[in-house]
Amino acid sequence: MLFARDPVLLESDTGERAVVAKLACYMAPLFPNHDVDVEYNRHGLESKTVELPRECGGGGEKLIIPDIIVHRRGVDTANLLVAEIKKETNPEPRTCDRAKILAMKKQLRYKWGVLIELPSGTGAQYRKAREEWF
Repeated sequence: MLFARDPVLLESDTGERAVVAKLACYMAPLFPNHDVDVEYNRHGLESKTVELPRECGGGGEKLIIPDIIVHRRGVDTANLLVAEIKKETNPEPRTCDRAKILAMKKQLRYKWGVLIELPSGTGAQYRKAREEWF
């Protein structure tokens, strides 16, 4: 739906947060029994933290802000999906995104994780996103 309805977001290399927010809007109806949140940084009433490797700023509890999560707010029994989204034009390595997903699966009991790399720039709407599932 993102590619069909909002190709300008990809074609014009719009900021990652704007793209992620629109993607979450399209995802929400697919999960009627869950909350779909963007940059949700809470774990109950506390900040959302996980242990990450040192090269990802770890070495203790690290505050995290996942791009999109599918869960039920306030409980850990329905943590369904964590998604990290990157545009292909983002030069940062994906290593720490993978580490964050794996940590959330293990420590916060998310059932699935996905790293999505979206095409960006001229012709983006005609290229495919790359997905890596965990």
